[in-house]
Amino acid sequence: MMMPSLIYVVDPMCSWCWGFSPVIDEIIRQYRDRVTIEVLLGGLRPGNTERFDEQRRAYILSHWYAVHERTGQPFNFNFHPEPSFIYDTEPPSRAMKVIRQLAPDKEFVFLTSVQEAFYMKNQDVTLLEILADLAWTQGVDRARFLQEFHDPAMKQSVWQEFDRARRLRVSGFPALLGQNGHDYIRLTQGYQPTGVLVPKIDKWLDGLSSGFSSSSRG
Repeated sequence: MMMPSLIYVVDPMCSWCWGFSPVIDEIIRQYRDRVTIEVLLGGLRPGNTERFDEQRRAYILSHWYAVHERTGQPFNFNFHPEPSFIYDTEPPSRAMKVIRQLAPDKEFVFLTSVQEAFYMKNQDVTLLEILADLAWTQGVDRARFLQEFHDPAMKQSVWQEFDRARRLRVSGFPALLGQNGHDYIRLTQGYQPTGVLVPKIDKWLDGLSSGFSSSSRG
């Protein structure tokens, strides 16, 4: 019998996902022996082409302050990206797919490194050279990373993953789904602290072990 799964729907450039980082780390620690844990890339602003002006900067910083106040996660609020910066979340998401293929045990570590680079160091993680450097720090061969990143099949694959998140009716991040066979349950869509999520996960798993589940198809 297959183990149930927790599906973490995330975008590397989603500030609330950065706020959720300690929560998902604790959930992995508590449940990794009872469930499989899967990352699903949701696609926050994939393919965005709009230039980043001062109005958008103020909007983004308002979210960062809100996340910091609610979660305590650190941010570098001295965020002044280059005029060429475009908030396109596809490149770091594609980099996540490459890491999943080349070094699957480093997937969560790489996600955290991208988040730290963006939110704490104000690095432009839409740039391939930044992503390649972050991959290299995780022991991934730079040339191999670049080769896989540029593979058209890899780009197609990440867009297919975004589509899967939509089919699961996930429209906001972070989200955590429970999966048992073909049944899914939405444990959260949006930030929730560990103390709120753990009882929900326990209730779901207890229901599975007793043969009852309030899951939904989808």
